[in-house]
Amino acid sequence: MYRIATEKDIPGIIDLWQEAFHETPVLPDCISFVGEADGEVVCMLHALPQTLRASRDRKAYYLYAIATKKEYRGRGLCRGLMAYAEQTLDADCCVLVPASGSLFGFYRELGYETAFTRRRTAFTGGEEIPEAEYLTLREQLLPMAHMVYDDLSYAQKIYGLKFYKTEAGICAASDSFTAERIPEDFSQAPYGMLKWLRDPEPVENAFLGFSLE
Repeated sequence: MYRIATEKDIPGIIDLWQEAFHETPVLPDCISFVGEADGEVVCMLHALPQTLRASRDRKAYYLYAIATKKEYRGRGLCRGLMAYAEQTLDADCCVLVPASGSLFGFYRELGYETAFTRRRTAFTGGEEIPEAEYLTLREQLLPMAHMVYDDLSYAQKIYGLKFYKTEAGICAASDSFTAERIPEDFSQAPYGMLKWLRDPEPVENAFLGFSLE
């Protein structure tokens, strides 16, 4: 049975998260979906509301932490859960970042297309600035279709990010993690995927930035 998760599912979500990703989750405010069998959570995904700025602003959900318990894999549960989430969410599109190169083919079979590209460059220093100033500069520096963020508290909560103005542009980073560096991260390398749920439009070489990894 697929459904939106409730508070009682949190222990099962944590157990599955630890099994799949070998870490204890820090969950931002989002919509979580689970598949249940024999009274336990056997698969999950989490949908974070965002905005895709293309020809106009489009309502999007970023899907992440998609996982199935080991003993239930190979039964198509993940496919079913993703289909259920896509039918349930009120959105123009869903966005995700495959955890490995081999998963691009899997998600392509589910209707996702590569729409986001980037490289990963490390933070090398800059002047710390407030989040609001960072987001204003970000909009000025992104010439292509991109994900828009009104609130980055979830990224700060998970990664401890701070925001910087650099010699070339801007960067969001913590002591151990660089979330994005603009314009250095602009690239043609495949990164994220997009599936239109309604009123599709062409999107190529868009910029995602803050993905949960």
